[in-house]
Amino acid sequence: MNIGNVSLRQVRAFVAVADAGGFAAAARRLHLTPSALSLLIKELETNIEVRLFDRSTRTTELSIAGSEFYPLARKVLIDLEQALVSTQDLQQKRRGTVRIACTPLYAATTVPELIRRYRQRFPAVTVYVLDSLNQQALARVATGEADIGVAPQRQAPPELEQHSLMQDRVWMVCRPDHPLAAHKRVSWAQVLRHPFVSLTPDFTKRLQADLFQYSSTLVLNPAHEVSFITTALGMVQSGFGVTAQPSRSLSLLPAFGLVARPLISPVVNRHLSLFCLGGRDLSPAADSLRAFLLEESV
Repeated sequence: MNIGNVSLRQVRAFVAVADAGGFAAAARRLHLTPSALSLLIKELETNIEVRLFDRSTRTTELSIAGSEFYPLARKVLIDLEQALVSTQDLQQKRRGTVRIACTPLYAATTVPELIRRYRQRFPAVTVYVLDSLNQQALARVATGEADIGVAPQRQAPPELEQHSLMQDRVWMVCRPDHPLAAHKRVSWAQVLRHPFVSLTPDFTKRLQADLFQYSSTLVLNPAHEVSFITTALGMVQSGFGVTAQPSRSLSLLPAFGLVARPLISPVVNRHLSLFCLGGRDLSPAADSLRAFLLEESV
């Protein structure tokens, strides 16, 4: 027996003849001449020292040995095909370009670290971060300008799918010489006695809804509303009041000379979501980043 000389062409030829029920039909499927196909089968039978077909002038049937060999040979071809497809898919995931639309806070804090870890696994994938306000981030995904979006949880347009990524507690932020800085934790009732620097009207509206769920007496009337978190922190630094921001912002505070205290009564959490177009396949690279973010976010 000379197993080392058995080739995939010979195995494919054998399976083709068994499936087609004859040499002529199998030769047409493989785009070979009947004589070339017959030679491949003869070489295979010689190598394994087994007769695989019982041939007559009119029929070609599997021999007993051929019937036993057939399911094994077919499995070899199926396993090889699956391995090649998986390898090709992996190679596609390792290359490509992905655009991720992200709100400013998470574009400055959470997302860069996640992308750094992702590129350790897929170094040839180029990832562009499109920093955008909340609604702009979703619009960029909806129009296809961005492959995926990362933004606070919200009611999304029907064409977008939303997947939860992480939870982020809201903290009070103030100057270290502010009266509230002397407390280990601060209630919302205490915070609302001071000028409040809020973000966009959408941010204010959602925060007010959270407070009203706890008490109708917690009324948020911002002294200032701005678009970017860095602007809010800058205004707090300059003495315009206090603000409340998710815990992911805490790493930004030293640059502004600010401090943070946990907020209670109530504890308010923000939920970060991943958005992508529903009913449309992502590119292999974008899909690998989507899967990575869902797997790695905490």
